[in-house]
Amino acid sequence: MKKIYILLMHTNTVPSRLIKIATHSEYSHIGLSLDKSCNKVYSFGRKTLRAIWNAGFTIDDKDGEFFKVFNKTKCKIYEIEVTEEQYQNVKNILNDMKMNSRLYKYDFFCLIPRYFGIPVTLKNRYVCSYFVAQVLERAGIHKFNKNTCLVIPKDFECLEEFEEIYQGSYILYK
Repeated sequence: MKKIYILLMHTNTVPSRLIKIATHSEYSHIGLSLDKSCNKVYSFGRKTLRAIWNAGFTIDDKDGEFFKVFNKTKCKIYEIEVTEEQYQNVKNILNDMKMNSRLYKYDFFCLIPRYFGIPVTLKNRYVCSYFVAQVLERAGIHKFNKNTCLVIPKDFECLEEFEEIYQGSYILYK
């Protein structure tokens, strides 16, 4: 058996505060990691520090520029035990997205319909929670009771197979 890690986060940036208000959630962002130290986080968000509109598939390092600036990011980390096949499926999905990252964009357009519960999707367009939910479903790990594009970070907090292993500052997590 292998393990993967889901990170619920709140960076306290302006966009994250707006998402927190809209979703009524403590955490406004979600990513996943393949290692227990969670040094590398895969998600959908801003690609550059200052330009929120330049967003898409991201791979953020704990010691990278983003978390040096937003070093007060709080998080909750969940561990999920998966089979070797499921783990390999996740790796393959992430590797494919990494190799074709220019094709993937942040889905600003569909945020409004989704807020009202309307499941609208565009090809290769994701928000962080939709991305993580889609990866888990495609890898055969978890299927939500609703369309994956309507999943929000808060939906990950009540899943039985997810074990909470940490809550606090992301930078301080070892």
